[in-house]
Amino acid sequence: MLGGFVIVALLLMLWPTIVFTFPLEKDNPNGTATAHSCEDTGPVTRRGFGINWNCVATIRDHESGETWTAEIDMNFFTPEDIGEPKEIVWGYGGSRSSHNTELRTYTLAEGGVSSGARTAIAIGAAVLVVVPAIFMFIRSLRWSGTQEQQRKDRERVNGTPEEQAAKKKEDEEFWAQMRRNREQRKQARRQRKQTRS
Repeated sequence: MLGGFVIVALLLMLWPTIVFTFPLEKDNPNGTATAHSCEDTGPVTRRGFGINWNCVATIRDHESGETWTAEIDMNFFTPEDIGEPKEIVWGYGGSRSSHNTELRTYTLAEGGVSSGARTAIAIGAAVLVVVPAIFMFIRSLRWSGTQEQQRKDRERVNGTPEEQAAKKKEDEEFWAQMRRNREQRKQARRQRKQTRS
């Protein structure tokens, strides 16, 4: 049972791994970010499996010239990028109707994929990952019962041993009758040929 739920969790963690492998890109950069230090927070993070560089960077707004320091994860930077400025698009978090001025969000201005491509990747990954995860979840629930409950579940789907034996006998009789019918048709064809000649 527990093993099945672990497999479900691993399958579900593949989704963010696939999706966040393709960073989002936006046009019209409004800031520059320069990384100072990076730390690998992997191998398992909220972004999935693998390396996840979390870097401390100084952000400079193009319009106002304001600067601030922020931690940016999602592999925006790698240790090789330390000291190299990158164009970014930053904004405030929240929704369309309300902005959270305490939460700043950052997106690459180059080297990513469009939002349409990202959506297609997310949907494709969901189909590939969620279907097996649901299957494993259902199997895990079935495995979680006692052996007696599991036996009853199997009998409900496949029938009792007596019902299975009766079905097998019925199938054998059906196929034996099919063979007899085929043989009778062959004999009838042979007789017709003999009477013609």
